[in-house]
Amino acid sequence: MTATESSASEIPQIADHSQPTIHSENLADVGGNVGAVWRAWWTWTPAHGIFNLRLPWNVIGINSTVVITASEIDSNGNRFVGAAAFQVSSIAPGNGEVTFKINIDWGSSLPMRTDVLVFN
Repeated sequence: MTATESSASEIPQIADHSQPTIHSENLADVGGNVGAVWRAWWTWTPAHGIFNLRLPWNVIGINSTVVITASEIDSNGNRFVGAAAFQVSSIAPGNGEVTFKINIDWGSSLPMRTDVLVFN
């Protein structure tokens, strides 16, 4: 994970993650124009402000469709909707990674979880 821009607090760091599927695992075809779908999640250290974050994941290619959601989490890692706005934008898949912008619109640092879906 790297960050290239920040506006308020320390850059969020990955705290935990699911065990993402690797590209070489044989999965069933989905159908239509989608050959495979992968899902994983990451939790992050508390932060607030605007950051460019990067997640490495070998199933992502430059033509992948990547969907990222972000939520505030409690001390047990459970997602909830609080008063702070979490906004994900500018999602840019690359070879083996995805870069995205996160805006945690709050006056103090909050922990978050990102859920990532990859369609190939």
